[in-house]
Amino acid sequence: MGFCYLNSIGIAALEALASGAKRIAIYDFDVHHGNGTEDVLLNHPGATFISIHQSPCYPGTGTTNAGDNCFNFPVAPHTPREEYRQVFERAFEKLKSAKPELIGVSAGFDAYVRDPLAQETLEAEDFHWLGDSIRKLGIPVFSVLEGGYSTDLPELIFAYLKGLSGL
Repeated sequence: MGFCYLNSIGIAALEALASGAKRIAIYDFDVHHGNGTEDVLLNHPGATFISIHQSPCYPGTGTTNAGDNCFNFPVAPHTPREEYRQVFERAFEKLKSAKPELIGVSAGFDAYVRDPLAQETLEAEDFHWLGDSIRKLGIPVFSVLEGGYSTDLPELIFAYLKGLSGL
């Protein structure tokens, strides 16, 4: 129902599980709900899906959890940055409880305050904090770029990668 013909993060998660990983978690911070990833991983043994996304917003899904392994954290438009970070932290608690041995991140930068397609409030330093928070989990991680439509996108990605690298 969306724009992704191949769900790269879902394919990577299934490949990791097929190649011997026992538990993988996908942490999706794109402003749009990861409905395709949810569909791919729904009730799949060893997989946990966590989506933090604006609601209401396209595609209009993700208002409740799905199955026994897909957890949704909808965020209202114009949510103050401090409250948005609290949602990220609640999602991190769910992530930690899954005890993954590998984390895949659907890295969407469209929750940025100047993104033309959404109505959120995050700044570059929030993406740095997010990368740093993921790094501090001490679990191997890979990221897939999912979205972000501001002309500041390179700066946002760089801030996230610096946080992920501990810089």
